[in-house]
Amino acid sequence: MNTRLILITILLPVISGCESYTRPLGVTNTTVASAKQGEDCRLIVFGLGDMADVTEAEAIRSGGITKLRNAEYHVHTFQGVGKECVTAHGE
Repeated sequence: MNTRLILITILLPVISGCESYTRPLGVTNTTVASAKQGEDCRLIVFGLGDMADVTEAEAIRSGGITKLRNAEYHVHTFQGVGKECVTAHGE
């Protein structure tokens, strides 16, 4: 019993410190092929730093996309440190 309690005590802060999710930005245009991809990623350190451009402009520019198919917002952090990205797909 003590071993389980110690293990839970050690792992609980680790599990609660993980955050990872993906959210679509806008509507998907299925008539446009997904031939190109562009990303705009920013480093997150305890909530400080620049936010990724959720207007998708930087991701579209970095991928050379002229027609947008869809865009996604990704967050991957562990204990407040990680990155957030906006990924655009299109042609």
